[in-house]
Amino acid sequence: MLEHVAGGYAFRAAREAAEACGRLFERPVQRGLSQAALETLGIVAYLGPCSRPQIARIRGVSADSAVAGLLERGLISEAGRETGVGGAVRYRTTPLFERIFGLGSLSELPRLDELGADAEEIRERLEAIAEKRPA
Repeated sequence: MLEHVAGGYAFRAAREAAEACGRLFERPVQRGLSQAALETLGIVAYLGPCSRPQIARIRGVSADSAVAGLLERGLISEAGRETGVGGAVRYRTTPLFERIFGLGSLSELPRLDELGADAEEIRERLEAIAEKRPA
């Protein structure tokens, strides 16, 4: 059947045929996402596009391996560069991220204010933390 997913369309097997269809395709071993990758993915999804240095300031540790893993899995992609000479690459989530997490678009993510505080306050707190931490 044809289904609307992540701003596009995808063919999906009916639930009744899913097992039989699954046997037709050899699937690579699926590894779960590490805590670092999930944190990085959350930052990119909610605050993106953002750069590795911005992610590292928010998390307080290097984001290099988490970003590399998310790029390899196709969950994030490059979204231009920061302005200025030698501007850092900025990252955004991909349609694959939306599809895997069952979203039609990023607007369907739970709102930050539903997490118990004003979304702008959360953004300001994250940015304040980022400013206090060395890159």
